[in-house]
Amino acid sequence: MKYLLVLVCLSLFPLSAFADDQSDGCGLGWQVTQKTTFSATTTRGTTNGFVPPTFGMTSGTMGCARHDLAKKDEPAAIYAVNNYETLTVEMAEGRGEILTGFARTLGCDDGAISAFGQMTQKNYRNLPSGALDMFRSVKTQISLDPVLAVSCGV
Repeated sequence: MKYLLVLVCLSLFPLSAFADDQSDGCGLGWQVTQKTTFSATTTRGTTNGFVPPTFGMTSGTMGCARHDLAKKDEPAAIYAVNNYETLTVEMAEGRGEILTGFARTLGCDDGAISAFGQMTQKNYRNLPSGALDMFRSVKTQISLDPVLAVSCGV
């Protein structure tokens, strides 16, 4: 039993050794305690180790400011969810009003709309089902296409 207690203490030590009391104060650990003692730092490090602050950064909760990338993707993700059925049909065709709107919410300029439609039509069979998975896959495909990556600002 003593050995188990020693192992638990030693496994928690690296978390507390690298914890920074001057950090941004973000994450569930900072919601639990904001003191600057050794035990508070250990508690924060352990808590943030199990519940990483990345959720708070994307959602704007747990004392975290919302990350710019999450703010930028939100309109396009909402558009994909709200128009999913029609969007998938137009992606298969490579053109359409909803598909054009989706390209614009992703930041594509007017000159890239046609190339965007061709890319979605070409990759249609590889798109996962579900609006958010499809959204992530389209963003990945844009980043892999050198022309679209520049024209869509991804």
